[in-house]
Amino acid sequence: MTRAEKLIAAARLARARKGYERSLAHDREREHARAMMYGAQDWDAGRDTEWARAFVAQRAKVEGAETAKRKAGDPLNLTGHTKTAKPSKVERKARAKAAPKQEMVVDGDGILRKVEVRGMPLRSGLEEQQRRAVEDFSRDWEMALRSMRCRGFEPVVAGKPVFEHLHRVQAQDRLRNLEEQLGSRDWTVLVAMVVYGVGTAEAHRRGAPQHVIVSAEIKRILNRVAAFYSPGVRHRDALLEACSAVISEMERQLN
Repeated sequence: MTRAEKLIAAARLARARKGYERSLAHDREREHARAMMYGAQDWDAGRDTEWARAFVAQRAKVEGAETAKRKAGDPLNLTGHTKTAKPSKVERKARAKAAPKQEMVVDGDGILRKVEVRGMPLRSGLEEQQRRAVEDFSRDWEMALRSMRCRGFEPVVAGKPVFEHLHRVQAQDRLRNLEEQLGSRDWTVLVAMVVYGVGTAEAHRRGAPQHVIVSAEIKRILNRVAAFYSPGVRHRDALLEACSAVISEMERQLN
């Protein structure tokens, strides 16, 4: 056999071998597709078979590859290809505590507004007049710090102008009068506690007296604020009532 004939025979053998390998690969692909089909049927029917487990593993592998491809093309997760981990109970509580509180209040124009309560929360430990004092002071503080607007560009609601500038000036006057009536000390405590949300623990950490003393001091100041906003209403003074009851009891015993 000549050299040329040997080369031709080798080429034919290689071609036949390659065709045989392609045929084997094709058969393997068909067998794999058939196994996945049977596995999908078993998985859909709820049967725990070897084919079903192979189908679940293959599906997870394909989904992982697709997710990796989407992540590579979208590293900022703008399309939402990766779900964020669900926050724990502790994280949800921390977020709820840090989130700004909002309340529905009626402003001077009788419009119901949703405002952000940045100061001291209205806790159940406060009495009714003290809670109203916090609301009145917070509303005046929010109104007094709103941006200035030209009167000619005031919005119109139901055909009537909203005199927000007038209410802002009135709120500023009330705050100025309240500051003069309370004095520098009580005014500073009121702003720190109500506006900036300084609690008793924070005040005690910075050198203030014990929590009970600070709480009593806050309630005393809020009673003065309540008397300022409702001058014709007599507010309950628990300490005064207790002391008056003790004096009355001692006088009865002496008589």
